[in-house]
Amino acid sequence: MLQTTLAKTLAWFGIIERPQFLVKSTLDMPAPGDLMPGQAVVVGPAEKPKWVTFPCPSGCGTPLLLSLNPDRRPRWKVTHDWLGRPSIAPSVHRTDGCRCHFWMKKGKIEWCKDSGGILPEN
Repeated sequence: MLQTTLAKTLAWFGIIERPQFLVKSTLDMPAPGDLMPGQAVVVGPAEKPKWVTFPCPSGCGTPLLLSLNPDRRPRWKVTHDWLGRPSIAPSVHRTDGCRCHFWMKKGKIEWCKDSGGILPEN
């Protein structure tokens, strides 16, 4: 909560760019309808998180669910800075639905050139 307030305050003063996503941690998987815009939810214990879920940044509304399990394929890694801005690696490439392809770095979406459809402006 403090990280979210601090990040929003620094963005309001123009000290940092306004992040599109901030991280939240929880032990239980949120229902798809409970996902908030601009929130990347890391699910599981802090020492071994299992999933990250967030609304697709393309605006299609699809909840994305990415595995953080190091023994599974595909898998992603989520880190966040002291302001709670998440970074996800590798890139997220949706081959169905809105067919978008992007990186999330420090809470900002960086669209790849091969993204399909109409994507929101950054």
